[in-house]
Amino acid sequence: MPDMTNTDKIFKTKKIGIFDSGIGGFSVLAELFQALPEASYYYVSDDAHAPYGPKSDEFITERAIVITQELLAQGVDLIVVACNTATAASIDQLRDKFKSIPFVGVEPYLNAYYKMPEGLRDDEKKMMVLTTESTGKSERFKRLKERLDPQSQIDHYSLKNLARLIEEYYYHPGEGTNLEKIFQQNLEVELSFLKSQHYSYAILGCTHYPLVRNRIEKFLNLKTISPCSHVAQRVSDLTKSIEQDAHQPEKFFHFLSTSNNLWTQKNRESLYGPFKGNMHVKN
Repeated sequence: MPDMTNTDKIFKTKKIGIFDSGIGGFSVLAELFQALPEASYYYVSDDAHAPYGPKSDEFITERAIVITQELLAQGVDLIVVACNTATAASIDQLRDKFKSIPFVGVEPYLNAYYKMPEGLRDDEKKMMVLTTESTGKSERFKRLKERLDPQSQIDHYSLKNLARLIEEYYYHPGEGTNLEKIFQQNLEVELSFLKSQHYSYAILGCTHYPLVRNRIEKFLNLKTISPCSHVAQRVSDLTKSIEQDAHQPEKFFHFLSTSNNLWTQKNRESLYGPFKGNMHVKN
C-alpha cells in the first residue's frame, strides 16, 4: 500500500471512492459516515454484473479495474473495495496496477476467536465464519484463514443465496407484509442448516450480511462480528495526511449504478432502505 505519511498539508475535501457488486458495501459506508462524516463519498454499485459470486477471478478483476478508472476520474483520494469477493479476487492486482492511490479491502475478521476474553468455556466462544461461495473458494481467503486461525478453531460455511436475496429485497421491498415475510422465510431457509449447531458467534464474511445482522442474530441466537468498523478506522488513519476544509458534512453521497451508468445523489439518511431498524452499525 502506498505510503501515506507525507506531512505536507493538502487543503481540500476528502474524496473516498467505494465499490461493491451491489449495495452490500453500504454496510461499510454506514461506518464511514460515522468515522469521517466530513468526507465526500463516491459509491459504485456494479449491479449490471452482480452477483460476483459465480464469476471468475479474472472477470471480477476486469470489473474492478474499470470501476477504479471511473472513481479516479471523479478525483478520489482512496478506494475501498467494499466487497469480500472482489477483495479476494482483485485487490493485489489493483494495488500493482494503480500504485498512486491506496486501496483498502474487506476481509473476514478471522482473528476474532483469539481475542475472546479469557476464561470462556469452549461452547461460549464457539465460532463460525459465513462467506459467499466465491470468497470461500478463493486462495486469498484460504491463506488468511491458515494465517489467522492456524488451529482451525473457526468453522467455515458458504452461503449460496443470501447476498442475492438481500440485494433483491433492498431494491424491491414491495408494500405490505407479504414480501417482508417471504424475505424472512428465504433468509431462514438459507440459514436453517446452522440452527442446530448452537454457535455463539458468526463472523460476517460478506458486506451484504451486516445489513441483516440483527435478523441473523435473532434466528441463530448468537452474536455477529463484522469488520466494517475496522475498515472505516483504516480509511480514517490513511487520510489523516489530508487536511480537511472546514465545511458542514454533505447530506448526500454520489452513487453510480452500472446498470444505467449515471452518477446520481442519494440521501445519506436513506442508506439503509428497507433494512432500517434491522441492522446495527456499531460492532
